[in-house]
Amino acid sequence: MAVKILIPFNFTENDEKSIDFVGQRYGKRTELEITLFHAYTPVPDLETPGNHIMKPVIRNTYYLQHQQDEKKNALEAARQRLVNHGIAEQKIQCLFRPVRQNVAQDIIRLYKDGNHDVVVLSRNPGNIVNFFSRSISKQIARHVQGGIGMHIVN
Repeated sequence: MAVKILIPFNFTENDEKSIDFVGQRYGKRTELEITLFHAYTPVPDLETPGNHIMKPVIRNTYYLQHQQDEKKNALEAARQRLVNHGIAEQKIQCLFRPVRQNVAQDIIRLYKDGNHDVVVLSRNPGNIVNFFSRSISKQIARHVQGGIGMHIVN
């Protein structure tokens, strides 16, 4: 029976550690399915008249689209990093999707809908945002069978 692993990926150094953790821990298994997942905020489509006021907005929109393209390529690079750990390329799925509800809820939905066995999360210790709001890893931990089947990589 294949072990299905979900790795939410947000292009941080700790996310790279998650990739290495999965490669080292599960790289020798043949029955393995991995989903690399990134949820992004879509760039709005703007219908702009040809006036000079909208030129900076259009330029910023192109910049944001370029950033998304770079992240999509970086997700493919993360896939290659798993392949370098010995995981078969056809066993790795990359999902690059727009945020539907919020990042935590999107991860939880994907975890449940995809019948994943394990979710591997990284966290950013000391992140000031976590002081004011619940971290994504804490939100997910509540929904992933009480933390069973979950690895948090620091």
